[in-house]
Amino acid sequence: MRRLGAIAIVLALAGCGEDAQQQAAREETQAFVSASATAAAYDVAETHCTNSARTAIFRIEETATFVCAVRRIEGGCDWFRVDVERQGPRVRLSDPDAGCVLPE
Repeated sequence: MRRLGAIAIVLALAGCGEDAQQQAAREETQAFVSASATAAAYDVAETHCTNSARTAIFRIEETATFVCAVRRIEGGCDWFRVDVERQGPRVRLSDPDAGCVLPE
């Protein structure tokens, strides 16, 4: 049990997992896709976004743009861009059928 706890701490410190900004971008994308006319074409639970900006391993910076991949039911993923603005986040489809592997 101790070993699993140590592994979890190491992964968290290494930047694995989702920080608050990345989670907000994912949730905004999921809400946007779920409310769209094409919602049935997606598995919104399978939404993953790029990491927040970091200046060092432990320092997360305010991030203005995220790219989120949303899995399509028929296969593949579409990429959505999330721009974080003062008036709130803006989500839009940026790259249809762009693949499911996001840039680092």
